[in-house]
Formats: sequence, C-alpha cells, structure tokens
Amino acid sequence: MEELRERYEIIEEAANDAIVTIDEQGKILSISRAAERIFGHRVPDMVGQPVNRIIPNYKELADQARHRGNHTPVIEVNGVHKSGKQVELELSLGEYKKNNKHIYTGIIRDIAPRKDTDRRLAAQFAVTRALAESSSLSEATPKLLQYVCEAVGWELGELWVVNADSNTLHIEGSWHVPSYEVDEFERAGRKTILFPGIDLVGRVLSNGQPVWIDNVVDDSNFPRAPIAERVGLHGAFAFPIRVGENVNCVMAFYNREIVQPDDELLQMFDALGRQVGDFIKRTRAEEERDQLLIYERVARSEAENNADRLAFLAEASTVLASSLDYQTNLMTVAKLAVNRLADWCAVDVVEENNNFHRVALVHSDPARMEWAHEFQKRFPKSTSAPHGVAHVMRTGKAKIYTDIPDSMLIALAQDAEHFKILQELGLASAMVVPLVARGRTLGAITFASENPARRYTQEDLNFAEELARRAALGIDNAKLYGDAQNALKEVQAKTDEIQRLNTELEQRVRERTAQLEMMVKELEAFTYSISDDMRGPLRAIDGFSRVLMEEYPDRLDVEGNRLLNIIRTNARSMSELIDGLLAFSHLGKQPLNQEDINMEELAKSVFEEVQFANKERQVLVEIHALPPAFGDRVMIRQILHNMISNAFKFTRPTPNPSIEIGFKEGGNQNTYYIRDNGVGFDMQYIPKLFGVFQRLHNVDEFEGAGVGLALVQRIVLRHGGRAWAEGKVSEGATFFFSLPKA
Repeated sequence: MEELRERYEIIEEAANDAIVTIDEQGKILSISRAAERIFGHRVPDMVGQPVNRIIPNYKELADQARHRGNHTPVIEVNGVHKSGKQVELELSLGEYKKNNKHIYTGIIRDIAPRKDTDRRLAAQFAVTRALAESSSLSEATPKLLQYVCEAVGWELGELWVVNADSNTLHIEGSWHVPSYEVDEFERAGRKTILFPGIDLVGRVLSNGQPVWIDNVVDDSNFPRAPIAERVGLHGAFAFPIRVGENVNCVMAFYNREIVQPDDELLQMFDALGRQVGDFIKRTRAEEERDQLLIYERVARSEAENNADRLAFLAEASTVLASSLDYQTNLMTVAKLAVNRLADWCAVDVVEENNNFHRVALVHSDPARMEWAHEFQKRFPKSTSAPHGVAHVMRTGKAKIYTDIPDSMLIALAQDAEHFKILQELGLASAMVVPLVARGRTLGAITFASENPARRYTQEDLNFAEELARRAALGIDNAKLYGDAQNALKEVQAKTDEIQRLNTELEQRVRERTAQLEMMVKELEAFTYSISDDMRGPLRAIDGFSRVLMEEYPDRLDVEGNRLLNIIRTNARSMSELIDGLLAFSHLGKQPLNQEDINMEELAKSVFEEVQFANKERQVLVEIHALPPAFGDRVMIRQILHNMISNAFKFTRPTPNPSIEIGFKEGGNQNTYYIRDNGVGFDMQYIPKLFGVFQRLHNVDEFEGAGVGLALVQRIVLRHGGRAWAEGKVSEGATFFFSLPKA
C-alpha cells in the first residue's frame, strides 16, 4: 500500500497535467503540483477550497458525470488563473464511491498553447489561401480580411494603403462578421485620412512594427474611439505589410472583447505581412509586364477624355457667347457640367453689397432638384463660412476637396439638422473655382461628386479653372456692356453741356492770356523803369555820404560816422536787391544754350574763384568725382557760384570751415550736392529757403539780398531738375540739385 501511494505521488508530481480529487460538496481534497503552473495558486492554497474557484462551471460538469456514469468524455472548459485571466482547459472527469460517498477525480490539461498553435496555423493557412486565390492585392483584400478574422475569431478587419507622395494612409477595404453591425465604424474609416503616428495604423506606419491595443475605447490616440464604443469594439491589433524595406500597407483587426497583447501572435502576423509584401512585389512584376498595354489604353482614354473636354469647352463657350443674359447662360453651362464632370453643379455670383446669390443649381437626377431648392431656402449660404464658396470668394483662389470628412461638414453646418442633411448628401469630392475677370472675383462655380470612385484631381481642377475663366469672361462682358450702355447715356446727356463749357472756357482762356501778356509787359517795363530810376538816387546817397565822411571828418562825431555808415550800407543793399531782381527777371527770358558739361572741372574753377574773392579766409574743400551733366554752362556756373558762396559765407563763424562737393547715385538724373559745416538752419523754415528776398538769418550777421537760392531753383527748374536742402542748426547744411545726364 505504501508502495502504491509512493508511485501515485511520483506520477502526481511528474505529470504535466494536473490531477485533482474533489468531494461531493465540490471541495478540493488533493491536487497535483502541475496545477500551480496552470492556475497560479500554490497547492496548499487550493486544497480545501471550492473547485469553483478555479473551474467556475464545475457543478454542471459533475451533474453530467452522475447522469453518464463513471465514464465521462473529454470536454473543453474555461478555468480562472490567479490573475483573473481565463485559461483554456481540457477536463477528463471520473467518479467512484467510497463509504457511500461520491468522490471525483479529474485530469486537467492546459490546452491554450495548442489552441494558439491551431489559430496561428489557421491564420497562416488563411493568408496563403487568400493569396493563392487572387491575382492582385485589391482582389485578395476581402478574402484576406475574411479568412484571417475567421481563423483568429475576430469580428472586423481593415486594409489601409500608404500614399507614397503624402506619406498618409487611406482605407482600401474592410470586412466584418455579417451578424455584427459596424457600418458607422467602417463609414468613418472611409472618410478618414491618417498621418504617421495617428490612430492604430498610423503608429504602425510610424515605427514599422506591429501594434496591439487591448481597448481602443480608452486609447487617447484613436480618433474613432467614440464610434468604436458605440458599436462595441475594444481589442485591436495591426501589422505592417512591407514591400522591400518600405511599409506599403497596414492590416488592422478588431474584437468585441478587451484582449490582452499576444506577442507571439503579433510576431506571426509580422511574418505574414512580409508574405503579403512578397505577393505584392510579385504581382507588381506581373503588372509591369502588362504596363505597355496599359499605357496604350490610358493614352487612348486620355485622348478621348481630352476630346470630350474640348468639345464640352467649345459647347460651353458657344452658350456663354450666345447672349448677354449671363444668368441663363450659366444655368445652361451647369446643366452641361452635370452630364460630364459632376453630380452637382452650382454657380454663385457676387452682388453689389459684396454678398452673393446662387444663379444656378443643377443635379444629375432632376427628381432631386425640388428638394435642393427647398434645402437652399432653409439654409442660405453664409459669407463667413470657413470652407467652400465663401472661402473661395474671399481668397479668389480655387479649392479642391479630394475627400470631404465630417470635420469639414461640421465647420460648414449651421446647426445639427443642417449637419445631418449635409452628411446624408454623401458627397465624396468637390471643387470650388472662382470666376475671375480683370483681377476681380465675380463669383464661383462648384462641382461635387457623390461617387467615391470619382475623386477630383489636379487635372480636373485645371479643366474646371479653364471653364471658370470662360464663364467669368461672359459675366464680365455682359456687365461691361450694361455699364457701357449706362455710361453712354450719361455721356450723351452731358455732351452739349461739355461743349458749351469748352466754348466758354476757350473764350476765357483767350481773354485771360491777353490780360496776362499785357501785365507781363507792364511789369517788365516797370521793373526796368524803377531800377533805372532808383539807381541814380542810391548812387547819390552813397556818394554824398562818402564825401561827408572823407572831407568833414572833424565835424562828425562817432555817432555821426556810424549813422553815415548805416546809410551807405543800406544804399548798397538796395542796389544789390535791384540787381538781383533784374537778374531774376532776365533769367526767365534768357534762352538755354545746352551742352555736355564737365561738372568736376567747373566746380573746381568756381571754388577757386570764390576762394580768391575771400583771400582773408582759407576753407578746406573736398571735391569728389562728378559725372558730366547736360545744360547751359553759364547758368550751371551760376548755380555752383551761388551755392559755394553761401557755403563760404555761412561757415564764417566756424573754427575749421570745410566744404564737400559730391554726387549722389540713383534716379534718372544726376544729383549733385554742396555740404558745409557752417551755422545750418532749422528745417521747419525750409519752405522759405528758395523764395525771393526770403532770409533765415539777420542781415547784420550775414550779408546778401536773398535772391541767390531763388535764382538757383529757377535755373534748375528750367533744366527740368529739382533743388532741395537739408540742415540742422549749428551742424551745417547740404544743398542738392539734379540735372539731366550728359
């Protein structure tokens, strides 16, 4: 007996399967060490405990054993691990009596590894079967998704394809268990474009590795989580399909249960992804063999499409040019467009108050037009909408919507009801093109497709823009004609008045010209007369004053001599004023004798002349290289003489006087300048600087008649140039003048 017990203990300890003994009340009497590996509990912790703790449906199984006798077939049950995870088991239960009591003995086997192996083999077979039955990925996609879902017992599968140009993902196909309603989830996927790192499949694209999510509802990086929660999807995993080293597609599967990660399953599907990638690579090679034929077919199709489009443009152009009733023309063009380019076509035109109204709305199904007009009345267009017609009207730039996601419909919707109707329209793609003529946006034309297979491309947009240019030209011509007619009526109404005013104006001009000519002659005669009449008395005053000072010095005291000096100074000033007035008067009548002038030599000559006249003072001069000018040499010399003389005069109080004569680049004329470091002037008095007899300094400080700069400006203006100055009190001044180039 002891030997038998020892053998039993050896078998119990060495067996991979757990051996359990249970009494009538379902309490564990004994259990082998293998149970610790299967359930996670220690043997002492399980002995004496209800067996329902590790096998919840044990009672039903025991009842089956009583009805069937001691021979019970092997059945599959679910146990509970210490962690709470379910364990797939195979249970063989036997019964015997001892002392009128029923004792049950069970052999428990963990069949999870075998089940996983079965599922993996089934998945591998499913992928191989789907690829063997297909000649392309598009043909294999529904089979792949269906066979894999059935093999691993999951409810939904999706295939996402990578757009190599934009590195984004769009859904290519999906499959779900027929009895499971997930249309909302699938529809959201079809309207979604995913970027690397976003959503489950975006993460696979980003890192190139399989990804498992135990519950997508709680995943913050799963945009479709609210929809998944509504349809009851939780567990999910996805794996990449590589062609070479690049991720070409991503396959994703979803489960109604919360499923813990299975690394071995992911590794297996990663390998299957490579198998699918090899299939894609092989089918691409086969496709390349047929590429020449495809190119030929495409070229023929494109030629036919181009011919159709050219015919359409010609027909539309004929309609647009047929009359000046542009609204009727646009309605006809919209009807033509729905037969060739769109399911919906609408045309909006800008009003005078910068709002816009719809002049055409056409659908390929005439039965929907009444509903469309009613919808348009209930929900008029908003000029502030962030998308669509309002956006294009504001920017004047065409907009293509290859896809129309719900987010865009939400932005366009005016309320919840409006959003629901927009969603029910089922728009797949759209284009909005401005009607632009002569730089002005006159309206916009909208094309919309309800067919997911017809998504607009850049080529479609180019064609739509060409149509829009012709339509805009038709609108502009009609409006120009209307404006021209109104303007013609207004011009015709005012022609007589303008002619009358012209006649009166011509008569007034003749009379005024005659008066001005008479006044100029009288002014010249007066100038000469008064200058001659004033010179004699001024010379007499100066002469007699000088005689008094020279011949009667002993009869005049200091005050008398001072007063005589004042008389002589004022007489000379008056004479200078008369000379300046005559020079200013003569300058306007003196003809210009223009020639090329070496400005650098002329500036040096004038400076030496002024320096010689002011021997008592030495002024430092810097003369830069000066380009030649074209003008009257005598007059240009007068400009330089007056400006350099001024520089000498106004640097008199300066300890180290200096003058700079230079040239300033820029413009169509040569600009010269004379800069000094003298007393300068206040820029607020600049309007007086070039006026006749205008002075910014007291005559006691600086002599002069106040005519020099006025002469400079008049000479420069006669040459078609300009004179100006810049200065600052006690910091010098710079005088500029421009002349024609040589």
